[in-house]
Amino acid sequence: MREDRIWNKQEELICPEIHYRTIGNGIMITGCYGTDGQVILPDEIEGKPVTALAPYTFAMDHEDEGDKIWLGKSADYARERHRICGEELTEVWLPLQITEIGRYAFYRCRHLTGLTLADSLLDMGGGALTGCHISNVEIHFLHGKKSCLKSIVDEMRYQIRAILLYYEEGEEARILFPEHYEEAVENTPARILVTHHHGAGGYYRQCFYNRELDYKKYDEMLFHTIAEEEIRTTAELVLNRLMYPYDLGEKEKKAYQLWLKEHTEEAGRYLVTKEAFAGLAFLGKEGYWTENAMDSAIEAASGEKKTEILSYLMDEKHKRYPKEKKRFEL
Repeated sequence: MREDRIWNKQEELICPEIHYRTIGNGIMITGCYGTDGQVILPDEIEGKPVTALAPYTFAMDHEDEGDKIWLGKSADYARERHRICGEELTEVWLPLQITEIGRYAFYRCRHLTGLTLADSLLDMGGGALTGCHISNVEIHFLHGKKSCLKSIVDEMRYQIRAILLYYEEGEEARILFPEHYEEAVENTPARILVTHHHGAGGYYRQCFYNRELDYKKYDEMLFHTIAEEEIRTTAELVLNRLMYPYDLGEKEKKAYQLWLKEHTEEAGRYLVTKEAFAGLAFLGKEGYWTENAMDSAIEAASGEKKTEILSYLMDEKHKRYPKEKKRFEL
């Protein structure tokens, strides 16, 4: 696990003004005041752990401000503060020991796309993420393998990328949950509505047991992705599991490797589009590159004017497939 991913909040970046109330031996946050929508919440206030977010904390029309105010180290230079709520909220880093998210805590925060949290939180309150568009989740597992990830992905039909950091093993997993949605189609002769399911995401959202992600079951869903998703989605999912193979079985690993070997050109083009140097390096290190695949990636980099990527790929191709010097015989 890389050092920069270890739980470490810089005090000067923590939300400068927090409204709260005391509950038992902990703190419940009721409102946050700052200057932008990227909110980092403190782990402690006045020596007590922050354990809860009140209902409707970040909702637009929320009026419960609690009875106490905490000012962080950044309060002095963040003087033009206002309540952060609704569509302004974009990312939230939750407290380390939070165990409760009140109902509708992020109600209609339409631009909230990112959550960072620890495994102390096992469930979200009813409708907590209603109206949100969560696409990126980072969970720090300090005590085991249970988390509220299922609660999050169940509320979101959109594609979600999850970074899962397991402290005890010092390992990291990167997991993609594809998008899914339901469509009601009328069967006129029978006078009934039939529900049609689209996308592989619904299958992946069932890969949990007792709040733990079942990696074996997740990996067995690959055929659904191949059948129902765009090839770039499959490429991302496969590369995630091979590059960060946490709890990856040998049989499932071979299935991923086979797909990648047969679709290296498409994977290379996807990585060029994302400017993912680590992924391109992985293809080289693990021996997936063919000359045709490299030419395809170079063409994509040239067409998209990604000069850094293009330079890297040209250099790699020269190392792997050097042109033979012409020989002249007298």
